[in-house]
Amino acid sequence: MTPPFHRLLAFYSNRSEHPNTQTIRLVDSLRGNLALGLDFPVALAIALGRHLWLRNTGTFSLAIHVPSVSTTKTLLDGIPIDEKKSYTRAEIVTAARPNGAVGQLDAFGLWALASDVQTGLMQGEDIVSFQKGTLLQTLERRRRDNREQVLPFWRGGPISVVGHSWAVQKVFGVDVYRTDLKDD
Repeated sequence: MTPPFHRLLAFYSNRSEHPNTQTIRLVDSLRGNLALGLDFPVALAIALGRHLWLRNTGTFSLAIHVPSVSTTKTLLDGIPIDEKKSYTRAEIVTAARPNGAVGQLDAFGLWALASDVQTGLMQGEDIVSFQKGTLLQTLERRRRDNREQVLPFWRGGPISVVGHSWAVQKVFGVDVYRTDLKDD
């Protein structure tokens, strides 16, 4: 069975021109982050951080070979979550306290990326899905298909939804935020 952290990484390796390699290039990470609704500078910064932290294919390579990544669990592993409950930012960050400051930072990042844009609440089922490594595909669909779930700028989303959607489609081949949507 594939470990949860490797399942999260597989979301990015499937963006590759060669999806069965299980190796993530920097551009694959960037495409994945853009598909999650992040604005280009934020998506690039997170992709660079991921590749500097996890790179494992050579001294001068930023590529990540997923099966060789030693981390297997998410930083929110072991946190008891009620799938039927909604969580505030403070509740999820507090719940991650046993996993240390890095776990709390990961909880905050997950909240910023996956909580409901309108209410600020994060569904317990989304947190459990993250713990299992299956959340990113759901988030990609949520961003692409629901105008109400466009990430706000302060949480890493685009300034212009239509401009962002057009640019990432033309440059990176990523469909995010339906292009038939209009800016308010």
